[in-house]
Amino acid sequence: MNLTSNGKHPAQSNEKSQRRRLGIPDDAKRIILFAESSHWDPSWMHTSEEYFERYVCANLDHALSELIKEPRRVYSIECMFFLRMYWERRPQNQDTVRKLVNEGRLRLTSSGVTTADTLLPDAEAILRDLLVGQEWLRSNGMTQEPSLAYFTDSFGNSPALPSLLKAAGFNMTAFTRIDGMLAPSSYHEMLCRRFPLPQSSAALLMKEKRSLDFIWRGVDGAEVLCHWNAFNYSQGDLLAHRGITRVYIIPSAISDRSDWNVSHKIERFAAQLSRYSRTPYLFCPIGGDFVGPLPDLLALLDRYNRTHYPKTGIWAVNAGLDDYLALVDCYRDLLPVVEIDPNPYWMGFYTSRPSLKKKCHELVDLLLLAEKLATVSKDTGRDINKALAEAWWHAAASNHHDYITGTAPDRVVRIEQQPVLEKAIMNVRATIDSLKPAIPQARRQSPEPIPAALPEWRRHDGLVEVRTPHYVIELAENKGGAIVRAWHPETQKPLLSLSNDLVSYHDMGGLWRMGHEFYGGAFRELRRSSDSHTRLDVRECEGYLEISCDTLLDGENIRRLMWLRSDSPVIRFRVDGRAAERRTLTVRFATGLSPGKLIMETSGGIVVRPLRRIYNPTFWPLQHFVHLQDGASGKGAAIFLAMPGAVSCQADGRLEIVALRNATCERAFRFLPLLGLPAEGHEESSYSFDYALIFTDAGDWRDNKIPLTARKVFENPRDTTGDAELRELAVSVATTGSPEVFVTAVKPASRGEGLIVRLFTLTSVGLPVDLTLSDFRPKAAFLCDARERDLEPLQVKQQSVRLTMPGTIATVRVLP
Repeated sequence: MNLTSNGKHPAQSNEKSQRRRLGIPDDAKRIILFAESSHWDPSWMHTSEEYFERYVCANLDHALSELIKEPRRVYSIECMFFLRMYWERRPQNQDTVRKLVNEGRLRLTSSGVTTADTLLPDAEAILRDLLVGQEWLRSNGMTQEPSLAYFTDSFGNSPALPSLLKAAGFNMTAFTRIDGMLAPSSYHEMLCRRFPLPQSSAALLMKEKRSLDFIWRGVDGAEVLCHWNAFNYSQGDLLAHRGITRVYIIPSAISDRSDWNVSHKIERFAAQLSRYSRTPYLFCPIGGDFVGPLPDLLALLDRYNRTHYPKTGIWAVNAGLDDYLALVDCYRDLLPVVEIDPNPYWMGFYTSRPSLKKKCHELVDLLLLAEKLATVSKDTGRDINKALAEAWWHAAASNHHDYITGTAPDRVVRIEQQPVLEKAIMNVRATIDSLKPAIPQARRQSPEPIPAALPEWRRHDGLVEVRTPHYVIELAENKGGAIVRAWHPETQKPLLSLSNDLVSYHDMGGLWRMGHEFYGGAFRELRRSSDSHTRLDVRECEGYLEISCDTLLDGENIRRLMWLRSDSPVIRFRVDGRAAERRTLTVRFATGLSPGKLIMETSGGIVVRPLRRIYNPTFWPLQHFVHLQDGASGKGAAIFLAMPGAVSCQADGRLEIVALRNATCERAFRFLPLLGLPAEGHEESSYSFDYALIFTDAGDWRDNKIPLTARKVFENPRDTTGDAELRELAVSVATTGSPEVFVTAVKPASRGEGLIVRLFTLTSVGLPVDLTLSDFRPKAAFLCDARERDLEPLQVKQQSVRLTMPGTIATVRVLP
């Protein structure tokens, strides 16, 4: 054992110094840390401008006043969005803000522009969120670089979040909302359900591990110290109040700073938390939505310590969440190590407002394209980072857990979210157009592909049969254009029965939740497209067949398209249209498989999931693919999505993907609104849902190279530039020696010199990779984190950089 000069274990010495810094007595056996933070949601029930004028500006003015008055006090800022707005609108306070940030008393609980959703944005969008906020701080002379990323109110999180955070240089995190916990919207269920719900992450932590603090391990081995706010992120809001809540939507509390009230609350909070603590430390957050700082908070805590600590043994202190986790880290050996998938918390938001979600992803796609094209542009003096800075800010802001999730009301979507995204998309397109003349023409030329032979097909008795070397499928007009069967052309073994069938559900859920998630809700199958007759139109195109049909469901015309090629085992599909109000439309496949689990891609990695958890059906969030495999034969199937979405699977292999959703608001028993879910929303636009299917041989997702197929299956489905040559050129800017290590970004460094290249893999963690840039001969290279801080030098050999993938994500700085 390594001991310090005073004979103590390093963790003990570190703990003692941290206690003294925070004013905690050495002999205190139970310490409760109260951390005040700003939970300011941009663009939720009101626009960002309205929130700033009504709440944020006054709250931050008050926080600065309290910090100036009491030098020991700490107030935490969760993200940069409103801090930047305050900085620009209150220039007279910039020196004060800078000073308090650099002193660590205006504490940052993340470097992100927002408190992001981590299930729906691409991994690169999440990493840029953390970089963009950090760079804004640096550009304004603020030197804090958080090691904590706090996801206060995200509705579940990616199970690969440890991988994402380690890649960005964070080693601590915390969250509130996980599957199986009691949430305000479930209060009406407490008489009929017991929380935490069985088989959930909440039950694992509260009943089995009995710890709200744990080491969260990702699939790639990445680890972060994590805390769960089991009693909500506003647990301590009523410390000096009586009532129900201080949250701005329905404030219903009065001030009561009496010793009896405050001491009673402190001891009640401590009693709640101590049941689930393996250390002397308890964390009580104060920070409900737009709740202002408590006046003279330290005076209340000092009074408690003077009067009650000698009797109760509980010491109360104001500190940051990172202070709390640093103290808990001294007891790391006592903490459980868990690989958790904290989903599904809610399931409706995975597919609410699909048109808005598509704009969020389109903006990020265009930004990444512009950066790559800039590296081969002759216009080397152009500052692409500066040209794209504002668009990247808006892209990062759209990651917010009430933005890309689609949980803002119609008014806010119409007057803020959609216009902001559309303007940013237009500006990035203009930047791409301005780069085109500076790209050497020779680099833009690519050979014309030779069209493949058309698949064989025939029409007979209302059926359309298509035969390729990979499959034979039969579609029936009297089954609404569905696939009625599919089989292997050589073995004749069946591959599908009735499939690609549209199913309409009556959904009493809303923007957050599906109708079967809560007591009194409804999610009921109404009708299927296979119950009707339609005309199948077959069109012979250059190298492929297109089959289309139209179906009227719930008064809305829905068009389905299929594209089939003889030279590819992939079948591509599209659903065009809009779901009627209070409807969710799924696409159902009868695979005939008997899978025991689902393998799917999530933001930052891979996840293995059961067929069912908590809800039946369980709709899981996924990024690009899901793979299911028969437990006996090993045969399988994979579904690919062009956009993140939601999928469910039953034990008989019946797979359903949410294609279109228009559930307007959660209602129990058809009339009762759910607490905490106030927004109503309507899908007003037609939407194109792209997906694809492949049948797999015996072997798992790695053996069948599913991640590689997922990146290639769609021919730029979100490409709005109209220039496929530019896409191909962008792909050629940087390459790796491994086809399953993908280059997700190439950009000029925001911090330091050179180019930044981001790599992503699901299959090659721990393996060597050679990175080559087509127009760039490197002299030196460094492994760095996503906030562009160098970690270690890398080997450079001729025109390549050699590295070992440290996890699913690697960031490399290449110097000319």
